[in-house]
Parts: sequence; structure tokens; C-alpha cells
Amino acid sequence: MTKTLVLVINICNFDFKSYSNQYIVSENPSYNSFQFPNVLNKAVHNFESALSKRMFYVLMTKLKKSTELQIDFNQNLWIEVPTVLLKQQHHDALAKAADELQAAKFSFMDPKNERFNKITPFPVVQYQKRWGYVRIKVENEALQFLAQLTSGYIWIRLKSILSLNSKYSQRWYELFMSRKDFGEWKNVEIDYIKKIMQIEDSYKDNAGFLRRVVYEPIKEINNKTPLFIEYTPINNQKRPILGFDFTIQNQEAKGEAEIYAKIEKYYDELHKMQPHQIAQKMTNLIQEYGLPPKIYEEMMANVSLIDAVLEADVKIKAGHVNIETTKNRYMGGVIKNARRNVKNK
Repeated sequence: MTKTLVLVINICNFDFKSYSNQYIVSENPSYNSFQFPNVLNKAVHNFESALSKRMFYVLMTKLKKSTELQIDFNQNLWIEVPTVLLKQQHHDALAKAADELQAAKFSFMDPKNERFNKITPFPVVQYQKRWGYVRIKVENEALQFLAQLTSGYIWIRLKSILSLNSKYSQRWYELFMSRKDFGEWKNVEIDYIKKIMQIEDSYKDNAGFLRRVVYEPIKEINNKTPLFIEYTPINNQKRPILGFDFTIQNQEAKGEAEIYAKIEKYYDELHKMQPHQIAQKMTNLIQEYGLPPKIYEEMMANVSLIDAVLEADVKIKAGHVNIETTKNRYMGGVIKNARRNVKNK
């Protein structure tokens, strides 16, 4: 059974009649990005497959990318979505995705004034063998929301979003991108996640839900997009996990996290070592970097020097250091700076 995508938006002061006859859609300098209306991003999305979501994304991109495109709301607008961008040309798969796209509805609700506006945005979807594209008709009234350009839009990278294979990954990516500038998203409760992802108790166990809807999608985002998401579970005694605190960073932060994870591993190993094993470890590093023997005694007497050398060693071996001279001179500079820091304490 095909579910309906319902975008429910509560707008108490919404003027259903105040539309202009034309909108101007302007291209952003970044070719691989498109704008996504925040008013739609705040609504509930529920596409049954990643393919139908891709179809929607590419449609949005085609709508946004035309340079100073004059949209006449008195004429029908047809958008051609290339199948190469959908990564799918099989007739049955495209037909199923088209059904899901047609099931989408925008519901603008104003309970206070007892008004609502319900729109089916994509009434006609066409495809024919060897066309190389899916042809989609955009309903005029829906176009007025999809085409609007306001400061409340968020930027989404098309290449990244099309690479995501899970509808949950795609939805998380939208949500994280809208909060990227804040760097964090706190107290995201399980019940809210189920609501925004349109989960209707389809998972028998909580572990399966978390794996499919949270853990695996975030792993895919971290592997395929410029974002790097970390999360901390919120626990209590009655329920194992109540929700999550998310940290939203870029991939540079991922590299730093990997480096410091290796450094922590170094320290864990050092704590387990006997004194003679630590001495041997430092001797090996001194030989590897061609440092003078007198450095050994200084390092063994000053843990700050050990810390500095270990951190630099990890960064060098991880390829996160651009060494313009030699490893020997670079490490010598690291030790010199560590000495200076000790004196300044």
C-alpha cells in the first residue's frame, strides 16, 4: 500500500489569496546546491522510497536552477527529471516512484480561523522508453510555495543528497543541514524522531528501529556527505534510550576526531606498559625521527614532551600534517614548542 506524503503546516496568519502572478527564480553561484523551503522542511515528509525522494530533489533543483526564469502561474509548468540523475531507468521502479510522488500532498492548516488549504502538487507524471527523463507537471498553486525565495531557505548539496540510498538518510540530511550553523541539536526525543520520520510502529523491537532509522542513516551521511554527525544517547532507568544529543560538524572535524582517537589509543597502551616498555617506545620514536639521544632523558622526565611527540607522530602518520622540510626538523620544532609551553605555565 502506498502511503501519502503529507506536509502539514500550521499557519495562523496565512493569506491564501495574496499571490503574485509571477515569481523570479534566480541561480545561486554554487552549481551543486539548491534551496529548499524551510516552511516545507519543517513539515512532515514521508516518501516510501529513496527513489521518489530523489525524483523530488531533482525536480526542486530544476525549478531553482533556471537563471531568472519567469514562471507564469496561469500556465502549466512541466519539469523534466533526467533518469541518469535518478540512477534508475527501470520502468517498474520509476512507475512506483511516480505513484509515491503523486501521493504527496501539502496541507496548510489554520485551525484558529477554521481554514485549510490542501494541495496535490504533482498531478501528472509521464515516462516513455528512450525519453531519458521523467516528465512531471507541477500544479500551479503548489508552485507558488515551491518557487518562493525567502531568507528562510536552507542550502542542500545536490551531489550529496542524491548519493544517499536511504529515505531516512535523506531526511536526516535535510534536518542536519537546517541546523548546521548551530553546530548542535539537543534533546531530540525518540517520539519526535518517529513523528518526523513517519514511523508507525513498524519495528517490533527498539534495537531494530534505532539501527535502521538512526545509526545506519547517520553512518551513511558521515561516509557520503560533507557533514560529520556525532551523537550521544540520552538514557534513564525506565527506557534504555529516550533520545539523542547531536553534534553537527564538517568532515575536517571527522579527521581530527580520528587523530585524537588514535592518540587516546596510544595513551591507553602506555598506561598498560611497564616502565621499560615505555622507555623502549620512546627510544623507537627517537630513532624513527632521527632525534638526538639527549632528548630521551628530557622526554622521560617531562610528560608534556611525550604528549607532544605522540600527538605529532599520529598526525604525521595519518597524513594530516603538511611537512615542508623533513620529519626530523618538524619533530624538532614540536619539541621546541612543547618546551616553550612548559616554561610559560
